[in-house]
Amino acid sequence: MKTLYKFIADPSAVSFLLRGMIKFTPVPELNDPSELTPNIITEEVKRSLDRLRKDGYTETDMINLRRQKNLLRRLSPQFHAGGLPETPNEATAQLHLPYYDQIATLEQQLNELVLAIAPNAGGFCSSLRYDSLPMWAHYANNATGLVIEFVDLERVFQGDDTGVLSQPIAVRYERDRLSVSFETRSHESIFFAKFPDWSYEREVRIVLPLADCRKEPKENSHIYIREIPRGCIARLILGWRLPLAVRKVIRDQVQEFDRDVEIVDASVVRGRVMV
Repeated sequence: MKTLYKFIADPSAVSFLLRGMIKFTPVPELNDPSELTPNIITEEVKRSLDRLRKDGYTETDMINLRRQKNLLRRLSPQFHAGGLPETPNEATAQLHLPYYDQIATLEQQLNELVLAIAPNAGGFCSSLRYDSLPMWAHYANNATGLVIEFVDLERVFQGDDTGVLSQPIAVRYERDRLSVSFETRSHESIFFAKFPDWSYEREVRIVLPLADCRKEPKENSHIYIREIPRGCIARLILGWRLPLAVRKVIRDQVQEFDRDVEIVDASVVRGRVMV
């Protein structure tokens, strides 16, 4: 995984990050209003059902089905079904049951499942780029904020038996085409697919069960925290509108918490963000 960047609107969060703590936001609170809304294209669902009934499940499909089961166990235990079919032939035979022709019923159950998952999952969102002017405007408070440059997060978040959680995964900007269906990896689109309007962000996301985070009070609410090694922060890229007094505070904090972190200034040159 390449270097990742996190846009920060509030410079007061720097000391928090320099002490090796990052915040995971409950997925329904992320910036895309379509988050955790299952994208179900009826034609794709029927097509996937017909294909699997005809061609049958493979051993790879069975691995993905087990990962689905593990994901439900972690995020929605009340929907955690019993045992899975043991073999591809058993799984294929199960798909021929009349129950699976009731697409409307399956869609309703999927919506209920997503509503159950939503309160239990949190996301840490980053980007493969620091040089997006819209992102400096939207997420760094019109360049009065900064960008945190992270390295080696994939060594901290190495994945688990869900194939989805606790690892950096690049978002796919194809949600208008990616349907949750009978294809055994289609559930990944719930967390890692966005509509093409968001493609300029080049987002990379880590999703965790909020139960795996430390819950801390903040004002009238609370936040979810995970600790990371301090060496995961390589640079602070300061916005060109960040006040001088705040710059000094940030430099003092780097001296106090992590002197190895480099501080650089961003600027706009011919319409491009440069450091």
